[in-house]
Amino acid sequence: MTSAVFSIICVYNDEGILNNWLLAGLKDQTRGFELIKVDNTGGAFKSAAEALNYGAKNAKGEYLMFIHQDVRLISEDWPARAEKFLRDMRDLGVAGVAGMVKTKNPGMISFGTIPTDNRVWEIYHGHKKELSVYNRILSGCPAEVQTLDEQLLLAPRKVFGELKFDGAACPGWHLYAVDYALSVKKLGLKAYVLPLPVWHMSNGNINRGYYAALINVLKKHREEKAIYTTCGLWHTSRFVNCLSLFFLAVRGELGRWVGRNDRGGGFYMARLKMFLGI
Repeated sequence: MTSAVFSIICVYNDEGILNNWLLAGLKDQTRGFELIKVDNTGGAFKSAAEALNYGAKNAKGEYLMFIHQDVRLISEDWPARAEKFLRDMRDLGVAGVAGMVKTKNPGMISFGTIPTDNRVWEIYHGHKKELSVYNRILSGCPAEVQTLDEQLLLAPRKVFGELKFDGAACPGWHLYAVDYALSVKKLGLKAYVLPLPVWHMSNGNINRGYYAALINVLKKHREEKAIYTTCGLWHTSRFVNCLSLFFLAVRGELGRWVGRNDRGGGFYMARLKMFLGI
């Protein structure tokens, strides 16, 4: 039995990446921890929810850290610093290192866009360790957010005992952190971003699996009206999202025709097709 404060749980499908990124950042940590590696190199687990729930089943730590294989904790005292923040949060449901704050009135023709002004994080990306732009860097204090990104999550084991990841809503590898952050709210708890930077090799990959999970999350949390994710702002009404994406696609094409430096309609039309599953 471990006395570690943290149980670090990682599902991996590439042992080289695991060793060079996550484990490389953990070996010099000054605070002890329990490490739980969930081997998915053979594809035994079909969803993050299934794999992470399995990994957490026998975790002994007071806090569970769910982390991607290609994330590196930058400082040697990262868990110790995280612990100080977490212990001061009496209403903690889940915390992370990247999240989205909610705007009261996002505007009708903004659903389907990527609202970079709402991002809260200090994340370094890629092999060159470049600081991610279009974000708000915290000034030493945690920030309450509506949703979190999946790269790193921290949940009290007592909370996770009551609320696990929802494999029905998120049957693949996307949006389980968004769903979890919204779900803890229904327990009277909150989601936070900690002012602790990490180094993430990947920028993520949005595919049809993202949109399949998105439809489920929007239905499950329809009371939110607007749901902010790091990859897009979405209305809980399917019709509103489709209308906004179509308008944005038309406006983008018109903008290119008149010489504006717009993204063009292709980006939003592609989103619309994936959203509709075609």
